[in-house]
Amino acid sequence: MRPTEILSSSLKFLLSKESLPFYFTLGLIFAIARLCDNRHKRRFPEINPKKGFSFTAQSCIQDFVSRSKETLIAARARYRDRPYKLHCDLGELIVVPPRLIHELGNSPKLDFRHVARDDSHAYIPGFDPFDADDRLAYIVMKYLTKALTKLIVSISEETTHALRRVLTDSMEWHEMDPKIDVIRVVSQMSCRVFMGEDLCKNQEWVKVSGDYTLQAFQLGGKLLSWPRQLRPLVHWLMPECWELRARLQKARRVLAPYLEARNALKKEALKSGMAARFDDAIEWFEKEYTGGHDPATCQITLALVAIHTTSDLLVQVMLDLAVHPELIEPLRQEVLELMDSVVKESQRLKPMGLVLLRRLVLEDIELSDGTKFYKGEKLVADTFHMWNSSNYKEGDKYNGYRFLEMREVADQAKHAHLVSTSPNHIGFGHGRHACPGRFFAANEIKIALCHLLLKYDWKLPEGTRPQPVACGMALLPDPTAKLLIRRRKEELDLDSLEC
Repeated sequence: MRPTEILSSSLKFLLSKESLPFYFTLGLIFAIARLCDNRHKRRFPEINPKKGFSFTAQSCIQDFVSRSKETLIAARARYRDRPYKLHCDLGELIVVPPRLIHELGNSPKLDFRHVARDDSHAYIPGFDPFDADDRLAYIVMKYLTKALTKLIVSISEETTHALRRVLTDSMEWHEMDPKIDVIRVVSQMSCRVFMGEDLCKNQEWVKVSGDYTLQAFQLGGKLLSWPRQLRPLVHWLMPECWELRARLQKARRVLAPYLEARNALKKEALKSGMAARFDDAIEWFEKEYTGGHDPATCQITLALVAIHTTSDLLVQVMLDLAVHPELIEPLRQEVLELMDSVVKESQRLKPMGLVLLRRLVLEDIELSDGTKFYKGEKLVADTFHMWNSSNYKEGDKYNGYRFLEMREVADQAKHAHLVSTSPNHIGFGHGRHACPGRFFAANEIKIALCHLLLKYDWKLPEGTRPQPVACGMALLPDPTAKLLIRRRKEELDLDSLEC
């Protein structure tokens, strides 16, 4: 029988009454599959359930992204202390209430790395730097955190160079774009620690690594608009993904001659019976990744984690101080505990996301109150309780002295520090997977602020008041915000101090 005859015969059958049992069986199989798939899913209410027999939740996701903050606020008000289910740009999530944060945060049955890898598209070529394993956290804790004290001078020196290059020494008021200029400053500061003094001034490396980081986050958001099942395919058709892979290759090419020269120095030192002393992230990775690694990818991974988090918070602090200029002079007089409080308050009111504490359930778990979560489910905690007046006095208002005052209350003092975490303040996460780089980020932000406060005045353009912007699950500093800034004569010359 010819193909056309087979096709014609099949169409006649599908359109005839004899095909009714076939359709009935197909529908029954589909219904059973849906019921089996939902065997655990009806435990929690859904804030935006799929419609009818939809195969995907794309319409729910699109609706959510356009009004994410309002949806999450309404859901928490409606379900209060109960978990609920949500379809969003990060997939199907269970949003847990604040009362479960501490117990979940310390459970060994939950994992952060796998869910972060999937949400960041690390399975797609070109997103390799997002595929960090457990050794990254180990390197941060073993080397970076322990080296913080001796890194202060280096970071401070690089801050001086970066601010002069980016913000200039002009004594006249001029406009800056915080979201761009702060990233440039933080990138150079971080690069000094990760790459050493020579490479941090290599503008080709700084540019290619910075361009990659910026494009990767932008492209990551675009990929989230596609169903998860299609992303491993559609990226091959997206010119932006081709460009991202090209940027990563360029980063490898830029770094290669530097690594060759560095290795030559180490060999020469060994021949002379001496050890070449390098104490930067390139060396740390070589020590821990004995089976081989891609240095460019590892360096960009560090940049993704450190620069994005640090610059996001520093931008928000600068905007908050422009809205509350009465804090600037007290900060210039006392840059230790008050500054710690101011930064933590900015993070409280504007964390990096509407939800944090992303976790994947590795095996079935039952909590002390009987709540059950099953293997493969993805959990998050919303962050609205961080500005709730039941947890903080006038919690919806900015108070730069809030955490300074908390230090005087015995049972609250341990939670008042910027680097401390608690169920009521999850800006750096909480529990087993709390951000391991928060100590470095806190130091870097404080060093940058010391220089900014002593060396510059800044203010908002007249008639403006920036507001954080929700974009899906992300909560961003106002992307339209601008600042007016000028150089001032500092009371204390930081560059002449010796530590």
